[in-house]
Amino acid sequence: MVCVMRMRLVSAAVGLACLLAAPLTWADSLDRTQQEDAQAADGLVHCLFPGQVRRLGAFATSVTPRRAARVAPKDCAAGGGEYIEAQDTSSAATKVWLPLAADGVPEAQATVGELYERQGQYGLAKAWYEKAAAQGLARAQFGLAAMLDKGLGVPRNSARVAELLTAAGGGAVAGLAYSNREQPRVAFVTPTAATPLPRPADGRVVVEAEAGPATVIARVLAPAGLASVKVNGQVQTPDEQGFLSIPVTVGEGQAEVLVQAQDRDGVVAQAQLALVQRSAQPAAKASEAPTPAAALLKGRRLALVVANQAYQHWPRLDTPVADAQSVSEALRKRFGFDVTLLQNATRQQLLAALNRLRMQAGPEDQVVVYYAGHGQMDQVTARGYWIPVDGDDKDIAQWVSVIDVTDQLAAMQARHVMVIADSCYSGTLTRSLIPQVDQALSAAQRQGPLSHLARQRVRVAMTSGGLEPVVDGGSVDHSLFARSLLDMLDQVNAPVSAQELFQGVQARFAHLARRLSIAQQPQYAPIGFAGHEAGDFVLAPM
Repeated sequence: MVCVMRMRLVSAAVGLACLLAAPLTWADSLDRTQQEDAQAADGLVHCLFPGQVRRLGAFATSVTPRRAARVAPKDCAAGGGEYIEAQDTSSAATKVWLPLAADGVPEAQATVGELYERQGQYGLAKAWYEKAAAQGLARAQFGLAAMLDKGLGVPRNSARVAELLTAAGGGAVAGLAYSNREQPRVAFVTPTAATPLPRPADGRVVVEAEAGPATVIARVLAPAGLASVKVNGQVQTPDEQGFLSIPVTVGEGQAEVLVQAQDRDGVVAQAQLALVQRSAQPAAKASEAPTPAAALLKGRRLALVVANQAYQHWPRLDTPVADAQSVSEALRKRFGFDVTLLQNATRQQLLAALNRLRMQAGPEDQVVVYYAGHGQMDQVTARGYWIPVDGDDKDIAQWVSVIDVTDQLAAMQARHVMVIADSCYSGTLTRSLIPQVDQALSAAQRQGPLSHLARQRVRVAMTSGGLEPVVDGGSVDHSLFARSLLDMLDQVNAPVSAQELFQGVQARFAHLARRLSIAQQPQYAPIGFAGHEAGDFVLAPM
C-alpha cells in the first residue's frame, strides 16, 4: 500500500498548534453571501470600546469604564470602538489592553501577559500573569503555570505549577490530581474488548474469547522512566515502544493476565485481564450506575466536522471524507452532538463556519471541532495553517492560520471546546497540565471529579501527530488516527475525561502503527492563548 503523508496543522511558536474539531449545533444552511463570507474571513480584532454614558436620576450622569474584547471588525465599529487590524503584530495589539491592565482589570492583565508571551518577552508576560493570578483569574493562573512548567524565560518550579493548577481548578478535589508529573500507565490493546472506558475501578476486565491459544498485547508507558515490568509475577522486558506480547490459552477456566509496571520514582501502575471461554461466560454482576450525562453536561452539544480531500493545488487525500463521516455518525448517535459536516471547504467557507459556531455556542454548551486535511507550517514565522481545498500551495494568504482558529475559540462562550485534528505539526503541547482522574475510583466516586471538570472553562486539542508528517490511510477506509479514535469512542460506556479517551487512542494508534514502522505520535493538551482555565473536556454517551 502506498501511504500519502498528510501534511496537517502545525503549532505556532506560541505554544499551541493543533487542528481542531469542535461540536456545533445549528440548523441553518452553510450557504452565505459573498459579502458575509468576506466578513467572516476578516478574523477577529483587538477592540477598545469607549465607556458608556449613563443617566443617574434627572440631572446626574456617569461614564462606565472602557472595556476591550476580541470581536469582528464590524462589531467594533458599530460599538464606536478602536481596533488593531487582525494582521497587525501582538506588539501593536498590546496597546489596546495596556491601559485597562494598568487600571487593574484582571482579564486585561492576562491578555497582556499572553501577548507578551507570544512576543517572547517572558519576563513581562510573567509579571502581568502574576498580577491577574493574584486576583484569582483562572486563565492567568493556568498561563503562568504553563510558563513555569516549560521554563520559558523563568526557572521551572513544579511545586508552584501544582499550586497554580489547583487554584485555577477551584481548589483540591478528591479523586482529581493537579500535577505536572505524568503517571505510569498499563493498557491492553488487544483484544479490543479489553479497552473499556472508563476502566473498572479494580482494573480487572473480563472478556469472552474462543477456546484455544491466544495472544494478549499490552502497552506500558512510564514518562519518568521504566524501572521494572512483571507479567503474572514474572519479570518481562517490553519492546522499545513499550509493547508486551503475552501468549495465553483459553480453556474451561479463566486465563488471567496481570501486568504491573513501576517507574523510576517508585510509582506502580497495573492492569488485569481475564479471558473467559465464550460458551462459559459467567453472568455479569450488576455494576454501579454511571453518572447520568444530564447531571454533568447541561448545555447543547455542537460539532463542526471538516473534511478536505479533493485539493486543487495540493496532493489529493484518500480518507478525510470517510473519516469525517464516521466521526460525525459516532458523535451524533452515541454522544448526542448536533453535527455540521463540511466537506471540501474553501477558506471562506471554513472561516464562516467557525465564525457561525462562535456566535451560536452558549455559555453551557460543549463544542467539538474535527479537522481532516492538509496542514502546513511557515518555517519563518513558525505559524501553523490549515489548507483549504482551493488553497494555493505557494500563497500563504489563502490558507487558514491556526491563530485565527484559536481567536475564534477564545472568543467563544462555550464552556467546553475540544479540537480533534488528524494532522501533523501539533507542536509543543503540555498534556501534563491537565488534571488526572484517579483510575481506582468507582462509578459513584467518579461523579465528584467529573462534575468538577465539567464546570471548568476548557480549551483542549487532540491531534494525530506532532512536528512529523502523518499518514493518510494505513487502515481500511480510514487513517490510522481516525480508526483508533473510532475504536475508542465505541468503547466509551460511561462519562470519561477526554484525557482518558486520548490515552486509549494513543495506545491503540501505537499498536496499529507498529506494522508500518511509523514514528507518528498523537498529542493531547490545552490550547495556548484560547482561554483555557482548568479542567478537561468531559465526554458522556447518551
